[in-house]
Amino acid sequence: MNHCLKNRRDSLMNIRFVDSHCHLDMVNVFDPQGITWVRDMVCLPISWSFSGEITAADDLKTYFRKQQDVISQLNHNGLRCYYLSGIHPRDIPVDLGAEMVRELLTPNLDDPLCLGIGETGLETGSEQEKEILAAQLDMAGEVAGRGKIFGIHTPRQDKARITGELLEMLQDYLAYRENIVVDHCTEETIALVLEMGLWAGITMNPEKIRTDNLVRIIQAHKKDMGRIMLNTDSSTSFYRDLSILSREETIEERDRAALLRDNALRFYHLE
Repeated sequence: MNHCLKNRRDSLMNIRFVDSHCHLDMVNVFDPQGITWVRDMVCLPISWSFSGEITAADDLKTYFRKQQDVISQLNHNGLRCYYLSGIHPRDIPVDLGAEMVRELLTPNLDDPLCLGIGETGLETGSEQEKEILAAQLDMAGEVAGRGKIFGIHTPRQDKARITGELLEMLQDYLAYRENIVVDHCTEETIALVLEMGLWAGITMNPEKIRTDNLVRIIQAHKKDMGRIMLNTDSSTSFYRDLSILSREETIEERDRAALLRDNALRFYHLE
């Protein structure tokens, strides 16, 4: 066996859990001890883009460049991690046109540490949000051709309605369903996502889904367990929920391994 391939597989076997969606650039600023904890826990985090401070299209270009630099530096410092670059619906400035999207995202897509486009999606379902989301989804052929993926956001407010509008948009991109995860799914919305053959993300933290919710989801969707991933969506501090869940005996060990590690490694083409 090729030694590089063997070393890569061995390192994957050592991973305790994958945080399939967090915000390492924010954690690095607001909770640097959280970065140390993630490394010590042998967690593999995937950092999705979100700034919250975008007022003009040029700010996005600056943010994406900084995002790439942070993830590169964290890897250099011993934390194996990857990232997605996308235009979050809460990061859409008034001067951003759909025709600008490809030029903004392509530089980071060329980076081996960038695994695709995200975080994109809908927050309020406004026409501009839909135009910017569609412009990102229109890159699906190129993204999938690179072996990369889409990470899609659903909001806290009016979740069922907005998720329905989002899934209606995704109908035109179902040829790429194996490359799309719809995140922040709840007991109310996950069935709609799984029925379309998409991947589903569940955010485990004190403000979103807790263990009892997850147990009910597992019981209801046992046949689709291979397309569900867990994350913390950590930003200003790194949540410990996935580490706690890794020892949760009310969930079968096989299911814990799938939800916490194996499914995410397969989805992100890291196996």
